[in-house]
Amino acid sequence: MGKINLSEHIEFSKEKYVSKILFDSDAMRMVLFCLEKGQEVPPHTAQPQVVMLVISGKGSFLIGDKTYQVKPDSVAVCKSMEAHGIKADEQMVVLASIIPRP
Repeated sequence: MGKINLSEHIEFSKEKYVSKILFDSDAMRMVLFCLEKGQEVPPHTAQPQVVMLVISGKGSFLIGDKTYQVKPDSVAVCKSMEAHGIKADEQMVVLASIIPRP
């Protein structure tokens, strides 16, 4: 696997957030989320751990029962089976690493 240019994969939709798998292996998966203002990835749980990094924009991460305001360079780590979600206060791009791959 070589270099990934995130800017080549950023795409928005007014109807629903856009998610794209950028990398997928037996060990991990990387997913890019592109959200318009007001869009959200509803809280959900997953067996793997999830690391979320804000690439651009502002919004909030729900982790467990807490909500955190986030901006570029904010990173959140979600434990296995911990509820997590994303809500965009403005156009927002988030890179999620899912370890191990589901």
